[in-house]
Amino acid sequence: MVEKTINLGTATGTVVGPAVGAGTLVLAAGVEVITAVEDITTFTVAVSDATTTFMAATSVDAAAAGTMVFGTQTLGISADADTIDAVTVISGTTAGVTARVWAIVVDVNEATKDAAEVDRDQLA
Repeated sequence: MVEKTINLGTATGTVVGPAVGAGTLVLAAGVEVITAVEDITTFTVAVSDATTTFMAATSVDAAAAGTMVFGTQTLGISADADTIDAVTVISGTTAGVTARVWAIVVDVNEATKDAAEVDRDQLA
């Protein structure tokens, strides 16, 4: 799992989230609201690497501290080293919200150990 605590900002935009290496499969992604979100017109968050949107835009408007949002999920592989970012759409006035962006990830690159190393590491 990778995670990063961020400030979602006060206007629509993209906030850099946790880094992932090339060849990383993202199984799931989401956001935990750390500070409560004001009740404004619109406040949605998506989680994306600019190629794949892993969590579709999900409302966090008026969310209480500790709320976890998971949204509609899309699996994807990050071909290059990248970051998994929070993409916000905000209509209304907010003081900014602290959140934790997280993703469940697996490195799907070629295995780096050859058979001799694996045999040596197994218990008899």
